[in-house]
Amino acid sequence: MGEKEKTNFSLTGIEDDLIKAAVQETIGREHTEEELELLGLEAAENSPEFAILEQRQKQGLWNYPFDDSEVFSPLDENGDEIIPTDIEILRFVAAKFVKREMNFFEITKLEKPITKFDLQPIVFTLIRSTFPKYELPKEKLKSLMDALTSNPTAEPGLSIPVWNGKTMTEPGNTESLIFDNGQFTINLWQEPSYRKLTPRDNSLGVFEEFLTFIFKNPAEKEVFLDWLSWCLQNETDKPSWAIFLFSEKHGTGKSTLASVVKKLFGEENASEQQGIKPIISRFNKPILHKKLIYAEEVKVAQNSDDGNKLKTLISERQTMAESKGKDIEPVDHRCCFILTTNHKPIWLEPGDRRFYIIHVDHEGFAAGGTQYEEFVALVQRVKQTYDRPIDLASLYGALKERKQSAIFDPYSLNVNKVATDIMKEINALSPDIVEEMLEEFLREHGILFVPVRYANKVVEFFAHRNPNASKYSFDRLGWKKKKFSWGGKGPAWAFYDPQSNPEKGRLQTKNFVETIENHLNRTLGPALNEIGFGINFEMMERKAPKAQENDAPF
Repeated sequence: MGEKEKTNFSLTGIEDDLIKAAVQETIGREHTEEELELLGLEAAENSPEFAILEQRQKQGLWNYPFDDSEVFSPLDENGDEIIPTDIEILRFVAAKFVKREMNFFEITKLEKPITKFDLQPIVFTLIRSTFPKYELPKEKLKSLMDALTSNPTAEPGLSIPVWNGKTMTEPGNTESLIFDNGQFTINLWQEPSYRKLTPRDNSLGVFEEFLTFIFKNPAEKEVFLDWLSWCLQNETDKPSWAIFLFSEKHGTGKSTLASVVKKLFGEENASEQQGIKPIISRFNKPILHKKLIYAEEVKVAQNSDDGNKLKTLISERQTMAESKGKDIEPVDHRCCFILTTNHKPIWLEPGDRRFYIIHVDHEGFAAGGTQYEEFVALVQRVKQTYDRPIDLASLYGALKERKQSAIFDPYSLNVNKVATDIMKEINALSPDIVEEMLEEFLREHGILFVPVRYANKVVEFFAHRNPNASKYSFDRLGWKKKKFSWGGKGPAWAFYDPQSNPEKGRLQTKNFVETIENHLNRTLGPALNEIGFGINFEMMERKAPKAQENDAPF
């Protein structure tokens, strides 16, 4: 071997040749490029360095400029790294925090106050993680914090602003801080990131195929698309009626549909709840600040006030609400509602114009549907498609372009023209079956007068309802309510059949005249005994005659 060859001599080539020969001998061929890449990844995964990188990824510090790590920097149109100026850094940080009463708050986590002492490391880590090439030594950090927190003459946007304690939702406004007489109100609406993308074309795509499968009536699909497209086109407004999806079977696609709708409005602008209790109860202000409210497993008791509270939120724009630790205040909300249930909503009043009810019924349901496998594949395609932001942007564009049908009215649901089969079926269930049984009970026993203190017991015999239920039940039967006196006692409230004409302690029909006292003792009392509820006799107290001394028979 010559001197030149000795100089260039390396064991690397021999080692590579030996490895290739060993592989050839073992598997009968050379490794492909993909196999070599996988082998390299497997080796890396077992290294201590990979474990550290994996830990940082889980911590959200994947782009923090640690001494031993590489980082990614944004590039301009020429491919050069973008390193922000000091003014740009001030604007970046000032847009993410507010201050109030000696505390600081991140605008997306207003319930967690931050002290000035804690704010400095938070700002440092935030800047270094977002702009890893921006140099930030201690002296510069101190000057930056002074500018952000102690510069009352700085122009808006260059220091952390004073928060007035108010929040609002203004869809379409991408600014989080809204000026208000020297202070700032926080706008909680956030623009979904997919809306910054420009798809090649706008299309309903697999979403329309999915709707066609789960909505067997094409008219119902059109009403849903009209409602959804209008809501997206008019996010600063709200419709006065909600979409209500009903299916007795499980696994019919209600949740899948709702998940796509949430993505369209933005996950950060949607609230998902189990039932309606959190929506209508105290401390519901954070929920009402969302653009879309999705409630699963909605079930409301007949004649419950819960249903009326929900209807008010659906149809009205203003309400009173509060957050924990905050005073109650008026809220101007822009919520649109999608509800789902596996129970037929017979609690709704006939002809109710607040809910468009769609019966989601098809053969793709989970427990034995003949089209189950086909439906599972369709659901999988829907999820995969709209997990891609560009396809979500395409769907959004198509819905933004959609023109609603002539009969569509976001403020008034024309139930005579668009009522679904399930809506007609619920309407046919009126009058309430409980009221039918109550009416039959009263007629069968000839009852014309019922004191309010007994009315609830009568109604509860047929169904467990809240204390106010009797008021509505007797009212719908045409009965009246008034105060009367009987049995030598003071006036008390009672329900009465108008044909009984109660007056001066008597009931007066065309066929008979009877005292209220007798009617309660001879008619109502025995009837209530039959249903297991005894009452005290409604009569004046009478003292028994004294026994005569000579009455003894001996």
